Amino acid sequence: MDITLKIKTFLKSLFFHISRGMPKCTKKEVLFRYNICIKCDEFIENESQCGVCGCNLSNKVRFMNKLAWADQKCPKDYWFSIERPNRK
Repeated sequence: MDITLKIKTFLKSLFFHISRGMPKCTKKEVLFRYNICIKCDEFIENESQCGVCGCNLSNKVRFMNKLAWADQKCPKDYWFSIERPNRK
């Protein structure tokens, strides 16, 4: 994936994540999403990233991991956003 597109996709996701109060997933939710991703045909194993959106994928609960952001969804609709109360 083109690095420019990857950065654009990340910044767009980050903007919406921050504007929604930065809702986080539990470890169980991250693992659920991760296990779906690693079985997907679009998963790039040697880079551990999604071939559709370009996001880096990890089974860790950390800030720079789209799977840990509750408000995000899979671009192929294999998993969906999780509603969390807004912290604002």
